[in-house]
Amino acid sequence: MDIGAKEILLVLLGFVLAHLPKWFDRKRNLKAHWCAIRAEMELCKEIAEGMRTEPRQTPLYRLPVTAFDTAFPILLAEATVTEAESQTLSRFSGHVHDINRGLDNAAEMYKASESGKLEEEFNRNLLKAKHLVEGYGSIYHAAKGIVDAKISRRGWWY
Repeated sequence: MDIGAKEILLVLLGFVLAHLPKWFDRKRNLKAHWCAIRAEMELCKEIAEGMRTEPRQTPLYRLPVTAFDTAFPILLAEATVTEAESQTLSRFSGHVHDINRGLDNAAEMYKASESGKLEEEFNRNLLKAKHLVEGYGSIYHAAKGIVDAKISRRGWWY
């Protein structure tokens, strides 16, 4: 049988049309991951700023990490970040985890009634929170610049 150009074009068109919804979904999902990370970063910033005025040395709250721990590996697998961007975002995430670990350590010092060590841990946590969010050159601002750029980069498919 002789297959004409029309039939080949129709097969190709069918192939493209079959894959377009997946492609659009992928783009929307990637943007949703970036938005989730940005929302979590904003919460981390608010909490870190609040730590400086918090009267308790052992607050019950922790900085959120769920969106970053879930979305960032997906974004890495999709190759949506450069090595430098990955390093900056990982630095932010690592710093948030350090603060949470410090808050856990402070709670342990409180339970053990070790006020001297509690004071040391509290001061260390304040320093880490300050380093995370204070000033334009902070870890937060560097990471937020990357995330904002990824979200605002729009094509005709968004």
